[in-house]
Amino acid sequence: MLLMTLLGVMSGYSSLRGLEDFMKRHQQEVAELFDLAKAKLPSYSTLRDMTLHVDALKVTEIFMRWANQALPTEPGEVISLDGKALASTLKDCYGEQQDFVTVVSACVQRWDVVIGQVSFHNGESSEIVSVRHLLQQLDVKGVWVTLDALHTQKNGL
Repeated sequence: MLLMTLLGVMSGYSSLRGLEDFMKRHQQEVAELFDLAKAKLPSYSTLRDMTLHVDALKVTEIFMRWANQALPTEPGEVISLDGKALASTLKDCYGEQQDFVTVVSACVQRWDVVIGQVSFHNGESSEIVSVRHLLQQLDVKGVWVTLDALHTQKNGL
């Protein structure tokens, strides 16, 4: 169930109903690929229950550790970093207390694979600080890093 959830999320599904549909469509393929006995698919309520009991940050940490080992970054690679605001998290759209969550992702262009992400609330941090933090976490050497114009500020934090 966790494997199918990871595959579904990596394929762009973010809702429990979407993950449920993904699992129905790809059950046979995954069973054959991993030589698994065909098992009953989890229900929506089982998926919901799993998300309540699984530490998503720990799963992300373990997955990223595996991804960095499986897809090592080599000198000369191009890594693109960019932040995107999550519209569904927007609060107080027109007010002075506007808040939303932004996710900054680092993508290795050769593979089109995200190798790291961090998120922040716009009132608590900035994309510039988050990019610096993500680069420290990734600990990459000898790579090219592409960023948007926001990061050209002389004293920007």
